[in-house]
Amino acid sequence: MWAELEQRGATIATVPFSGRAGRGGSVDRIILSRVQGDELVDVERWTGRDELCYALEAPMWDRFGSFAGQPQIAGVVVWTAPDCRVVMEGRRGAEPFEELV
Repeated sequence: MWAELEQRGATIATVPFSGRAGRGGSVDRIILSRVQGDELVDVERWTGRDELCYALEAPMWDRFGSFAGQPQIAGVVVWTAPDCRVVMEGRRGAEPFEELV
């Protein structure tokens, strides 16, 4: 995973998602970025369905499955290559959450 991000010139991958019981889950446009100076610069944006996309989404699907029995959930999975860290954060119903994956 980390090598693929590096190959694409990215150090950060952001995967926005939402879902709830009765509607399932969905992923919005994935954004690959890198830090350039003091700014975050987009390297690539896509909604395609390739192996990298599935791998970047995996923590969300692993955690919430089909969203059965869940209130409205909206969040983001953030992959940061410099520290090889994956964090999922957002809101589950009215409650905020943040999890190190």
